[in-house]
Amino acid sequence: MSGFFYFDVELKLAQEPDQLLPIYVKASLEQSLQKVFGEIGGQTVVDLLKFDPKRRRLILRVPKDFYAKLRAALTLIGEFQGVPCHFLVRKVSPLLLTLVETHLDF
Repeated sequence: MSGFFYFDVELKLAQEPDQLLPIYVKASLEQSLQKVFGEIGGQTVVDLLKFDPKRRRLILRVPKDFYAKLRAALTLIGEFQGVPCHFLVRKVSPLLLTLVETHLDF
């Protein structure tokens, strides 16, 4: 069993942002972590493994020890590039393979 949790997350936006790029999404997550937990407490390694800008879906990987911190940081993000938003955590698993979509997900 790996030492990570994998998150299937959807970014819900009130309107289209200026640029929806993976680097901006990851920066938003890191900024939220630092805002909530401080400079040292927010130093969590968050890997953005996959990003689908059309569906606004992303797969994140975080060490098991930081599961609660990432959940809290995702919950507290209310704006992305000046656009009201929220992150919907669709599924979390310690196994990446369990995040594979089936025909039932569509």
